[in-house]
Amino acid sequence: MAMIDNPNIGGAPNEEGVAEALAFGLTEALVKAFPELQSIYNLFVAKKYADARIAYYNSNYYKNLTSTSADRKKKQATQPGVYAQELDAWKAAQKVRLAGKGIKVTPEIEGLLDAYYLDGYTDLQIDLKILDSGKVGTIGGSTLGLINQLKDEAYDQGVNTILSKSYWDKVSTGLFSGSLTVSDVEEEIKGFAMSAFPAYSKGIESGRSFNLQTSALRQTIANLLEVDVDTVTNDNPVFKQLVGYINPKTNAPEIVPLWEAEKIVKSRDEWNYTKNARDTYDALGLKVLRDWGLA
Repeated sequence: MAMIDNPNIGGAPNEEGVAEALAFGLTEALVKAFPELQSIYNLFVAKKYADARIAYYNSNYYKNLTSTSADRKKKQATQPGVYAQELDAWKAAQKVRLAGKGIKVTPEIEGLLDAYYLDGYTDLQIDLKILDSGKVGTIGGSTLGLINQLKDEAYDQGVNTILSKSYWDKVSTGLFSGSLTVSDVEEEIKGFAMSAFPAYSKGIESGRSFNLQTSALRQTIANLLEVDVDTVTNDNPVFKQLVGYINPKTNAPEIVPLWEAEKIVKSRDEWNYTKNARDTYDALGLKVLRDWGLA
């Protein structure tokens, strides 16, 4: 280690004092990074150990240092081989933990882990630091599993088409960092649904999902238009028209009665191309002929 402003005794560096300084983790690199440690280092080298320790414990560096970080920095200076082994083991465990939560540990992120270990960060602090680093791509793993679960919930509540990618990115980050829970997001999705579908809000609030409340309506549309009920999705134009039904008498949103839904569907062009429509028109034509005595 190169000496930094080392007082000399008899023209030679004081090896005992240097050893004491190293025991406190005061390496050349550390002193350069934290200039206030220079005077403390010099006190150690001058064998003024009591003054050096008092100054060290009163330094801003020490006051802002966790006990874990202090122990690791001391080991890095005095037992570099042991430090390297423990760092490697810790990084391996962090890679597994982060991968499970959905973060792929790239070389850039692995470089961050070296510093986080030395600083003694907790898992939560590490997660937040990594997110803030701007080096994280798409979050997968267990976080992605939760996002998919919540997207299913959004579909069930009819709001999947109004929630943007930026919303899901925000939720993904919140779930990963712990600032959001699944319950938080579920409640938010329910709030979106109640706002988007006021006629169904009471049911949604009481625990009956939008999809559950509209299942009979979807089946009615499917039957009339002769399509698979699975194609009557939340963004289906006929479905969107019917769930936005406004009672003409009260001018307020209401759940459309099925008989009214049938009348509205039959007024749309799509219905005219169905077998239902042809059969209806044929039956009406036959009735007219019978009424005229021609059949």
